[in-house]
Amino acid sequence: MLLVREGFHVRGLIEGYYRVEPYTELNPDICDYLVVSTKAYDAVGVVEKLRGYNGVTVIVSNGFGALEKALSLGLRAAGGVIDYGAVRLSDNVVEVRGLGSITVGPPRGYDVNVEPLARMLEDGGANVRVVDDIEPWRWLKATVNAIINPITVLTRMPNGIILEGSLRPLVEGVVREVESVALKLNVRMPVDPLGYVLEVAERTRFNRSSMLVDIESCRRTEIEEINGYIVKVAGDLRLEAPYTKSLYYLVKAVESSCLKGGGLFGEGYG
Repeated sequence: MLLVREGFHVRGLIEGYYRVEPYTELNPDICDYLVVSTKAYDAVGVVEKLRGYNGVTVIVSNGFGALEKALSLGLRAAGGVIDYGAVRLSDNVVEVRGLGSITVGPPRGYDVNVEPLARMLEDGGANVRVVDDIEPWRWLKATVNAIINPITVLTRMPNGIILEGSLRPLVEGVVREVESVALKLNVRMPVDPLGYVLEVAERTRFNRSSMLVDIESCRRTEIEEINGYIVKVAGDLRLEAPYTKSLYYLVKAVESSCLKGGGLFGEGYG
């Protein structure tokens, strides 16, 4: 409720102060599009509360699960991928450290019009791409998240650590695994995933990933909805994903230690 009472401040490459108007009902007359941008582990719960909503639900949270849940509930749903660098400094202060683009579109086989939403975002200054199938872009973003997030957690380093030559076999291994899963699902990523991962790491080399920031504050991470989901789907498809699985279990161990009160990486690490 803090955002409703006090609003929130945006700093960095975008400056502004914004207030959130509280609505108690999802009325299509006042809400044609509802954007779910919570942490991935909260997104499914949010979607479950949208039963009966007639507008378009747009899922831009990281990872997987929420869009799939929306479709299973029969909601008119679309997906979005946000390529901006932002860090939450406090409950109502966000710092924008990297400007990118927003890609939005329906899942494959669904006819959902997102053009009006795209125009609204562009009017607000965003760089927006509308696509007919959001799945290739979701899997491309998942590839980036499945590499940069866990590796920065385990090394306690900014995103640029991904560019270290000693990590290249690991980076390439995860890329191969995620790409194999996507291809098995008949999803072909829109650009070379390895090149894109390295480009993002270079562009954000001084940023600390959201997962690292979460671990440093001993908060729950999105590892389950990113690497965990990829590992599960790989298993369902009878594919091997040892690199992705190793990163998943290692981050889960660190997260568990934090949440149990052990502090970052436990006492005596270093």
